[in-house]
Amino acid sequence: MPHGAWLFERVNGLFNGLASEFGPISPPVDVVEDSSGYRFSIELPGLKSDSLEVKVEDETLVINAERNEPALAKDARVHRAERHYGRIHRSFRLPSDVGRDAIKAAYKDGVLEVTIAKLPEAKALRVEVAYSN
Repeated sequence: MPHGAWLFERVNGLFNGLASEFGPISPPVDVVEDSSGYRFSIELPGLKSDSLEVKVEDETLVINAERNEPALAKDARVHRAERHYGRIHRSFRLPSDVGRDAIKAAYKDGVLEVTIAKLPEAKALRVEVAYSN
């Protein structure tokens, strides 16, 4: 590797690690709406079951977690560190058409799925039209 490329890799690695030191990690999220409600899919690999909190406060969905750095041997030398550790936080203002009683969360294969049903009156209702001759 040319000397300039090596230096770039070292500097780039330094900046990659800064994100979790200055603030919470903001994982990628997909938000999908259909006729019955909303689904939030948040990538959160490597979490322990007791480190995840999902709540609704002030009409906002709040997701908090903590991903701890694995313990390394005293003589370990890290050659590359691209995964982020520390506090994880995402929040989403909920629309007015959701019910607070119909919120479900499930964590599987490193993805948190939060589903929130729409209020019955918020769902579209098809009305049959009577035709007269």
